[in-house]
Amino acid sequence: MDLGMVTQELVSTKPRIAFLYATFPRQTETFVRRELRALWNLGLIVSPFSIWRGEDCFDGRAVRLFCMWELLTLVFWLPYWMTFRPRGFCEILSELWKRPCPSLQNWNETFLALGYALVRAKEFEREGYTLCHAVWATMPATAAMALKKLVGIEFSMGAHAYDVFRRRGDWLLECKLSDAAFVRTTSESSQERLLELGLPPSRLRLVRRGLANWPESRALSGFCKPLEILTVGRLVPKKGYPDLLVILSRLKAARVSFRARIVGAGPLEESLKQERDRLGLSDQVHFLGGLSESETFALYAESDLFLFAGRIASDGDRDGIPNVIPEAMAAGLVVITSSSGGAAEAVEDGETGFVLSPSEPDEWVSLILDLLASPDQVVRLSKAAIARARDNFDVRRTARELKSHLLEACSEE
Repeated sequence: MDLGMVTQELVSTKPRIAFLYATFPRQTETFVRRELRALWNLGLIVSPFSIWRGEDCFDGRAVRLFCMWELLTLVFWLPYWMTFRPRGFCEILSELWKRPCPSLQNWNETFLALGYALVRAKEFEREGYTLCHAVWATMPATAAMALKKLVGIEFSMGAHAYDVFRRRGDWLLECKLSDAAFVRTTSESSQERLLELGLPPSRLRLVRRGLANWPESRALSGFCKPLEILTVGRLVPKKGYPDLLVILSRLKAARVSFRARIVGAGPLEESLKQERDRLGLSDQVHFLGGLSESETFALYAESDLFLFAGRIASDGDRDGIPNVIPEAMAAGLVVITSSSGGAAEAVEDGETGFVLSPSEPDEWVSLILDLLASPDQVVRLSKAAIARARDNFDVRRTARELKSHLLEACSEE
């Protein structure tokens, strides 16, 4: 047998894994892109599938897109599956009937995912996928669960803060948790929520999000004058920007000279700018809009302090561990983060950063004043933050963990 035939045989025996995304690649979802690259670098055979739009190529590899016109073929596939897989088909419809849909968006996502599975199930079966991994617990996991019921392909899924907290989670979340080989989450707060929903601990996997590119570290010294403050995140309710602006107004009242830059775009931009101006912060607080990774990394190197005032939004949505917090730590910034959601898990309070309640703005100001007077403490915190970020949030390590769980699920199939 020649070398080419041996190589082909070895490749064919490796499990084939489909990664299902809602939209891929998406600019704001940096962690899923770098994680996929890391898994490819580890030799895992992973094919990305994008259900709702996206691009047909990522890093020189094909992304399998779904075209909406394919839903027209449901006139064939609906009677086909009702005839040959009536039990699986009816199980899903029964679960939908049992519980109310949490939102119109979730209704749309659920039925698009079910249509996708009905149309594409035979293709997944024909191509011999061992496992479908749904990156999110919403649309992708609905499709993965339906594929299992139709053609028997095992599935695993990610479940993150948005997936399990917003409007009390997805329409079919409990069914997916019951059927999945394992559920991956990235924060302890989401882990606790999943256990509350009845997921057995034996099928829960806590794997952090990882960083691939590391920002250049700031000069390890005390704070600059004026103090350079940075925050990064979408301008949405769960990020807590109104509380942040109050904290900054109290800092100004304490006669601290500072400049605060806010990176991110979103629906609250105009109202936040109006609130900034009302608080008399137009000279100190600057909204920079959405920036590229390289532009954001350059700001890390120029900043002293990273503030995150995240909160639980009215619909229950909250952050897990925002990527920007370990990024800021890796750059040596002193991080002060909200105690809400999973953000506090990134730091060791008092050792590699600080955890405070945004509803107590004077505590934030008091801490910042102490840090301004303690350059040696700032240097100690910066060094410790860099070390913690490197030890806990390196994508090469987190991808190895995820790869191990994926292969374990394949071997149990």
